[in-house]
Amino acid sequence: MDYISNISGFSGSTEQWRDESRHVSEPFEPLQLLQKLHSSLDPRTVFACYGKHLQRDLPLYGIYCKCGDIELRWGRMKGIKLTHEIQLGDDIAQLEYCLPMPLSLGESLLLQQVEALLPQPLFNAARYQKMASQAMFDALTGLGNRHFFGQAFRTVLARAQRNRNQVSLLLMDLDNFKLLNDNKGHHYGDQALVRFGEIVHRCIRRCDQPFRLGGDEFAVLVEGDASAAVSIAGRVLQHMQTEAIFNQHNVGCSMGIGNWQPLLNQDQLFNKTDAALYRAKSAGRNGYAIAD
Repeated sequence: MDYISNISGFSGSTEQWRDESRHVSEPFEPLQLLQKLHSSLDPRTVFACYGKHLQRDLPLYGIYCKCGDIELRWGRMKGIKLTHEIQLGDDIAQLEYCLPMPLSLGESLLLQQVEALLPQPLFNAARYQKMASQAMFDALTGLGNRHFFGQAFRTVLARAQRNRNQVSLLLMDLDNFKLLNDNKGHHYGDQALVRFGEIVHRCIRRCDQPFRLGGDEFAVLVEGDASAAVSIAGRVLQHMQTEAIFNQHNVGCSMGIGNWQPLLNQDQLFNKTDAALYRAKSAGRNGYAIAD
């Protein structure tokens, strides 16, 4: 952020900055504002509502909030900085107000009143977002989980049906992973899964969606035809060859590729692709096969 200066309080020497013509536009209604802040479970929306309300009555460019993994910005990050701390659950959040000039005494008191209303709705929204994320993403690899895969699969196929887009499915299964897990232990096996998830994420494009379906089974919803999925499969195999955790333990990856066709439903595409995966395993593993 580009701040001109940092201030933690104001003394009489700052009186020259004050514009006495500034005044509160409307009486402060705590209950009304609290209802607005509680009306959303999106932390960004809650924070924006807070910023917009403050900007009606205070000289304010923008606000920044940092608390653990939470990082929120609203407005413009410029001017002088006023730093406050608020309690969010068991954590302390730092608020940085970006101002064109120091606040008057009345404005400082108003800020304290309004700020006291922020912690609970912001904490509720942040907690809900975290719970929603945990319900959709695999805790080990950070990729989408099986539940999210089912939702995303339906959405992608419905969009393809409407817009006649090309969509393909890539299913992946690690070869000899059980042997590695049994010989080296689950902790080492988890490290291998995390590394493979990182490889998958590196090999796909922004428009593609990766998932861990469970165990050593992974999937990618590919925006494009089978050739786009083949390109991803090739990159995955190349990256695995350079990883000691895989090549030292003879762990490869067998993959099946299925291309969506009109009138082909979700289960049919998945089953055809899964059959191709097992053909790749039967053909010697560490490769891919394309569904008929």
